[in-house]
Amino acid sequence: MDRAAIRRSRRARLGLSGLVVVIGVTLAACTSARNTLGTSSSQCYQALPVAAGAVHRRGEFAGVRLVPPSVLAEKSHERLRSVLATRAGAGVERVCAVAYRGSFKLDQVARPIAIPPVVGAGGYAVVVVSVPANRVLATFVLDHLPISFRHNGFGT
Repeated sequence: MDRAAIRRSRRARLGLSGLVVVIGVTLAACTSARNTLGTSSSQCYQALPVAAGAVHRRGEFAGVRLVPPSVLAEKSHERLRSVLATRAGAGVERVCAVAYRGSFKLDQVARPIAIPPVVGAGGYAVVVVSVPANRVLATFVLDHLPISFRHNGFGT
């Protein structure tokens, strides 16, 4: 092999190595942006297994939100307001609300609360988990969701 061929071979390997590095960095940047639940709900990652346990792994995951307990209480029944306030305590500023879609009876979830008129089974279970203590405060069995669990963004 002559010197020119060796140089071309080295340049080709160097160019290929550079391309691999650029692709790797690009892919890492793309995936790191999706390793969160969203700008405000990322703290709820640890709540997901706790919530799944509260519904005994029933139903289909419908979403998660990090909210003040008052948001759930004001959007729900008056009875829930007092129960949630009592269970959450004064020091809890935010909770993770994890929603599941399916058929849920009160005796199938942990720390259940029903909003009338749930007859037999509700179509949703919303598990309320304290942050950062990560404990189940309540599981609402509902006919409809009290808040939106959809994120209106790319890739959600």
